[in-house]
Amino acid sequence: MLVFFTARRLKPGAFEQFRRAWDGTGERPPGFIRAYHARNVRDEDEIISFGLFDMTKDDYHSFRGEADAAENKRVDEMSQFVENEHVSGVFEVIEEVTE
Repeated sequence: MLVFFTARRLKPGAFEQFRRAWDGTGERPPGFIRAYHARNVRDEDEIISFGLFDMTKDDYHSFRGEADAAENKRVDEMSQFVENEHVSGVFEVIEEVTE
């Protein structure tokens, strides 16, 4: 399983515009399970977004090879509502902790 994760500071009051840009065309990468957007309780413009994907690293590289231009366009559209990005990456799940 992979986790796509980004921590961002949005421009003041830009969440709704950011969210529409984040959706892009609405097509999700293969293996998409779900995504979350979470807001810092002390700062509504600080947002983390993460998605869970049932895919391997090879699947991810294949997807990016095929969809790179569309994904870059989506990121460019989101960027106009972002002041800065603290952390961004694709992470492989190495352990799951449950109750």
